[in-house]
Amino acid sequence: MPLLRRTLVALLLVASPLAAQGWQPTLSPALGDSGVDVEITRHANGQLAKRVFRRFGQPHGLWQEWDADGRVTYLADWRDGLGDGVWTYFHPNGIVRSREWVTRDVWHGPSEGWHANGQKAFEGLNADGVKAGPFRYWREDGTPYGPAIELLAASRRVEPVLREGWPTPFNAWDLTLSPDLEVLFVGTGDDDGANRRLLMRRWQRGEWQPLERAPFADSTAEEGSPVMSGDGAWLYFSSTRHVAREPDNPKRELYRASRASGWRTVQRVTFTPDYGEVSLTLARDGSGVLWSGRVDGSARTALYEVRLDTATVVAGVTRAPRLAFVRDLSSLHTGDTSGEAFPVLSPDGSTLLFSNYDIGGAGTKEDVFVTRRTSAGWSTPERLSSVVNTPGDEKAVQLLDDGRTLLFSAPRAERAPVYRVRFVVAHPDAI
Repeated sequence: MPLLRRTLVALLLVASPLAAQGWQPTLSPALGDSGVDVEITRHANGQLAKRVFRRFGQPHGLWQEWDADGRVTYLADWRDGLGDGVWTYFHPNGIVRSREWVTRDVWHGPSEGWHANGQKAFEGLNADGVKAGPFRYWREDGTPYGPAIELLAASRRVEPVLREGWPTPFNAWDLTLSPDLEVLFVGTGDDDGANRRLLMRRWQRGEWQPLERAPFADSTAEEGSPVMSGDGAWLYFSSTRHVAREPDNPKRELYRASRASGWRTVQRVTFTPDYGEVSLTLARDGSGVLWSGRVDGSARTALYEVRLDTATVVAGVTRAPRLAFVRDLSSLHTGDTSGEAFPVLSPDGSTLLFSNYDIGGAGTKEDVFVTRRTSAGWSTPERLSSVVNTPGDEKAVQLLDDGRTLLFSAPRAERAPVYRVRFVVAHPDAI
């Protein structure tokens, strides 16, 4: 094994968690073996530019690249024509710029980077080509920043977040974030449902970019209530995009857009003209809670526990996912005339937050309650403490950090659209 190769392997095994994962490099084949050759290219000045080991025409083993001054820019492992192992990129001064774990040509595993001065720039974990959760970021002076710093709560102190760059009008509860916290979907429109549109923001190049139209949005329809699924693979939203084809069904139905398609491919989820869906909050295991018009046709909205059947392929045609009703949750509070709305399910499906309106009598404000899944069903709802609930309207927005951070909207003195607080599932009185 060449000295450079041995040195690189030793550094990687010491400086990263790859050794603990049982990672083994793809050893470059020996020249002279059957089907083995090496591709070498040079810059105009004669300096070595690239050296790639191949086996039967496919890259296999070490891939190396240099700039015209002889400085290494890229070292990577390949296996049978696909990236498979550690890919390392360098700054011109020789400092590692980024180190990525690649599995069969897909980012999968640890990801970390450094500034040219040697200061750590980022670290996180990829899974099947996407960020598996929030990445951590640092500036050149070592100051931490980024969505995780901005959005995840470290204490039970309520703090405003995401204060800038919102559309007008804007419903603060019409907001949802991807698991990596770097894609944000937001609904804009009037409280009565008119002029509803879906927009998105991306955290790129170290800052939140301006709002843009969501790739799947239909500008001819009224759309809103975006909610990210617990696994981050789907964004659920309500829309009237079907009305042109179904004039007798003017109410909103549920749809979903897939992350794998870059949020472009849309599937319809419900076909229920008798009542309109508002939102669906879905855990990783497919269990969910639907907020919709009551199935009995009354004026109030209600919550229903549901189960989403995974889409299947029948005779070469992909069948749309189907919602199966499990139980009516509209009487979580018994013996009163209140209504439930704005459901937020934890990613593991064990905890449900919702707003309860009219619980103090007709016309009283909304407070946030919590209930937990038990072997006997959902527990008796408990009102969150005054840390969250005030005399005004409060609405849960999303549970982040696997249920440890609550985003909620509330009319507070800071007049911010959204707030964060550390969420202690076992002790609702503590938040």
